[in-house]
Amino acid sequence: MIDEFLQREIDLGSFPGAAYAVGSSRGIEREGAVGHAVAVPLRLPATIETIWDCASLTKALITTTLALQELSLEQRIHGYTVRELLTHTSGLRAWMPLYAYDDPIAALLAEGPDYERGTRVVYSDLNFILLWTAIDDYAAKARRRIFAPLGLDDAMLHPPVSLRPRIAATEWGQRYEAKLAGRTDLPKREGLIWGETHDGNSFHLGSGAAGNAGLFATARAVFRIAQAWMNAELLPRELVDEATRNLTPGLDDARGLGWQLPTGSAATSMLSPRAFGHTGFTGTSVWVEPELDRIMVLLTNRVHPCAAPVPMQQVRGEFHRLALFGVAGLRGSEVAR
Repeated sequence: MIDEFLQREIDLGSFPGAAYAVGSSRGIEREGAVGHAVAVPLRLPATIETIWDCASLTKALITTTLALQELSLEQRIHGYTVRELLTHTSGLRAWMPLYAYDDPIAALLAEGPDYERGTRVVYSDLNFILLWTAIDDYAAKARRRIFAPLGLDDAMLHPPVSLRPRIAATEWGQRYEAKLAGRTDLPKREGLIWGETHDGNSFHLGSGAAGNAGLFATARAVFRIAQAWMNAELLPRELVDEATRNLTPGLDDARGLGWQLPTGSAATSMLSPRAFGHTGFTGTSVWVEPELDRIMVLLTNRVHPCAAPVPMQQVRGEFHRLALFGVAGLRGSEVAR
């Protein structure tokens, strides 16, 4: 059912290709891939071995894990606490093209908060870029503390050129981000973005990994990291429980430490309040449902070859329904009580 649904979305033009993995705390029970990892200028099929640009899944799976391993929640980074940065309550604006400035972090700090800290949730790449500045040897620690302990060869921050045939392509040039910035003086990325992180700040500031984006992984590898979170393999159970509960009650969004919680959107209306997950701009998502012992990973290249509007929340919602009902055999009354 999942394969047929994803193929219909491909036929509608939602994305060229997709891969998924669904299972429980014990492991993957169903996985698959459909469509194309690269559609232009050549066509390469998507497989379960395809490596995808996971975009903002990096925030939850990598940066949050490393931050909780070595930073205290009340530790200050350029005046902002780790807790504020992880919960997106720092007051910082959502985004700015930091690579347009000679000193990107100074430019970020000069902007200052847009609102009183702690009073709103504003999802911001800038929060996780500041966290990245506080984690020395970020990429090396990701390999040593996450990828190696979990036995992951197909998760990485700086994929070598030799792996390009296995990597799903993203946008042709960085047109969407240039339009978002509303500036004509930004460094330009010409041609197909393929095997390099799609996110501009990540690409320019961190040579492909700046805390907010940069993870490349197969659906299996994303599942394994999410499974490690569910089973408290990389962090103490009490810290996992703290990170995945709602720490922003009454504010604009439900956030834990680095994780999003269900808010009743089309993507999460079928999930229980204990669920946690994250999404990525390239068309990626991972959601964990502890009450039902479900882990659901969907990776797509919806920005390839252009970042056109796609109803990804509805796509994710239907994927979650199929993953819960089709794989787990659950009735609607058993979900999101």
